[in-house]
Amino acid sequence: MKIPAHDLSNCMQDWLKSYLPEIHPELDRAIHSGVLRILKLWMVAIPLFALVTLVFHYFNDIPLEFLAGLMIFLAVTFVFNVADWAILKRCKPGEVTARTIQAVGLAYPILCPLFLVWITLETQPEVMTSFLTSSIPMLQILMVGTTVFGFSLRFGLIAGVVSALVYLAICFGPAAYARPDVPNMVEMCLYIVLSGTVAGKAGDEARKLVHRVVASIKDREFVTRILGAYVSEEIKDRLLDQGLSMEGEEKEVTVLFSDLRDFTTLSEEMSPRRVVQILNQYFDRMVRIIQEEGGVVDKFIGDAIMAYFGAPVNLENPRENAMRAARRMRTELKLLNAQLKVSEKIELQAGTGLHHGTVVLGSIGSEKRRDFTIIGDAVNIAARLESMTRSINSPIILSEEVKLGLAEESALLRPLEHLTLKGRKKPVVCYGWNDGEDAQRQESGG
Repeated sequence: MKIPAHDLSNCMQDWLKSYLPEIHPELDRAIHSGVLRILKLWMVAIPLFALVTLVFHYFNDIPLEFLAGLMIFLAVTFVFNVADWAILKRCKPGEVTARTIQAVGLAYPILCPLFLVWITLETQPEVMTSFLTSSIPMLQILMVGTTVFGFSLRFGLIAGVVSALVYLAICFGPAAYARPDVPNMVEMCLYIVLSGTVAGKAGDEARKLVHRVVASIKDREFVTRILGAYVSEEIKDRLLDQGLSMEGEEKEVTVLFSDLRDFTTLSEEMSPRRVVQILNQYFDRMVRIIQEEGGVVDKFIGDAIMAYFGAPVNLENPRENAMRAARRMRTELKLLNAQLKVSEKIELQAGTGLHHGTVVLGSIGSEKRRDFTIIGDAVNIAARLESMTRSINSPIILSEEVKLGLAEESALLRPLEHLTLKGRKKPVVCYGWNDGEDAQRQESGG
């Protein structure tokens, strides 16, 4: 029964897909590039080998018939490698055509001994015995070793077995008169098969290693893409171990909302580029502190920072972490202001609001764009508390829900009147935090 050409092509593609290992795109590109380099190496090695052979002939007088046959063989091999390289270079990594060319390029060296045996039989049959006991097996072991770039144990094992069968075919075929004894042949076959197995195993382990490395990189990139670039490496590592739920889930977190006061007015006399530079300086310092305290920067809103503590990785006491971050941010701002007073003659002022409560954490947005973020009343309260820092004259305002989890902050906290926040009917019990400098300002009426 005649098989249509397109069916035959489909069958061949299916066979190749089942034969060649499934490879990650990054590994496909690595194999593609590796085989191209091997073919280019052969394109350099073959002319060099021909040159060395000619020099050797000059000093040792190799029979011209053998030399001519060898040169023809090397020329054909060189042309084949150039054609294989040119075709493979035009193929896209991972395509069936590319994998076929790669397989042919790796399989071709296995058949090279047949051509050398044929040349030897035609020109120097008397040296066949030494060829079969040393040169041919060693050449086969070397050629089979190149199958490591097939990145498949099966490919290497098959190459070793086929190469051993080629050796036996030579010994029991045209060169039967010169074949070594049976123990010697068995030993040579075992070496050839073993070399293919070792090469295949090495390639297979390399493929698995690349898979693991690529998967790890992809997972880390995924976490970075979902949570943003402002997530510490420690949190990324813990998330990769614990997993990350993309569906919305309720979490208890401490929300930190910090905003610069009157920055727009301060920046009116500066160039836009300088404004951006100062903001980036400020954000770099604040984000570093938030990360060091185990927090996640959710977003930047103009010159404001929104962050949360206690998710997606659990913290022992997120309230303590958030409060410590707020205090450190306050100290860091003073250091930054010391520089800005000299360079820009300006001083930045920031207010911070803290609230602890339940939020929904997950991937939120439309089908075309989603952000991994938190939503809930706790976010709104933290933002509202921050907006009250100016009128209350306190750089940090925290709700009672945050204070309940603090152990050593009571001395610097002062109870505030129950604040009625914008958009809320019930007043919120909150506290103001002042360091020594702020307390001194209040006493002096500043």
